[in-house]
Amino acid sequence: MFKLSGFQFRAALLFLFLIPICVFNRPASSTHAQQSQPQPTPRPPKKKLQAGSNFAQYAGRDASNRMIAGGATRNLGSEAAKYKKTGEDAYEASKFDEAIAAFRKSSELMPNDATAFYNLGASYEAAGRSDEAIEAYRKAIELAPKDAYAYYNLGNVYAAQGKTQEAIEAYRKVVELAPQEAVAHYNLGLTYAAAGRRLEAIDAFKQAASLKPDFELAHYNLGVAYGALEQYGQAAASFREAVRVKPDYAEAHFNLGLAYLALDNRDAAQAEIKILRTLKPELADKLKGLTIK
Repeated sequence: MFKLSGFQFRAALLFLFLIPICVFNRPASSTHAQQSQPQPTPRPPKKKLQAGSNFAQYAGRDASNRMIAGGATRNLGSEAAKYKKTGEDAYEASKFDEAIAAFRKSSELMPNDATAFYNLGASYEAAGRSDEAIEAYRKAIELAPKDAYAYYNLGNVYAAQGKTQEAIEAYRKVVELAPQEAVAHYNLGLTYAAAGRRLEAIDAFKQAASLKPDFELAHYNLGVAYGALEQYGQAAASFREAVRVKPDYAEAHFNLGLAYLALDNRDAAQAEIKILRTLKPELADKLKGLTIK
């Protein structure tokens, strides 16, 4: 039902090193006072940058739920049911303007049917008409205040518009109504991260991973959030979980290698480079380049 789709962190990881300075003195002379060659100016040590700033991007939001089809049709009048079926068929064929027209007619005939407004919102969202989608989802919520799906999709539209606080409020309502839904905690975590609220993002990603241990993107984004806080041990543990669930997850291997570099574990980083050679050679080259700086 769900598909998983950030913002990026980019910079180089450099290691601190000192250049030894040798001083040579001219030998003493019987006729000249002892002189010293000018000492070369010491080179400053390279600055060690945070590995987290170079992590591959957060993975994106889980997609909105599809429209609700089927069941409720039997409770509608024959004309409303006809428009509902027309809307469903048009939506499945990606003919979203036709779906919108049909669901609008259905909602006019059944103004107290929350499902009609939910499906109208889903069609508006699919057509890129975000403001109208918000209006339809809010109407669905007004008619069915405990509809977690409508809150979930509403949160996704707000997040896509960059309205993080509104999105957070919608997702928090979802986890209140359906606390077992891992993807709701996951999307809440991404929105917290977008708002710079990393500790809350970590809590949300941890909850998502706890509810769904094979949710590789929850583990991955948890690692990115830990890395942004320079908690590289926890970041490495999270990326290891991501690649345990999905061994061919190249970005997770890359970030795991960066975390190992931040922990000064070059052997483990080299092992990740070797894995990346077969998964995504360009990431292997990038990680190798960082190990020699």
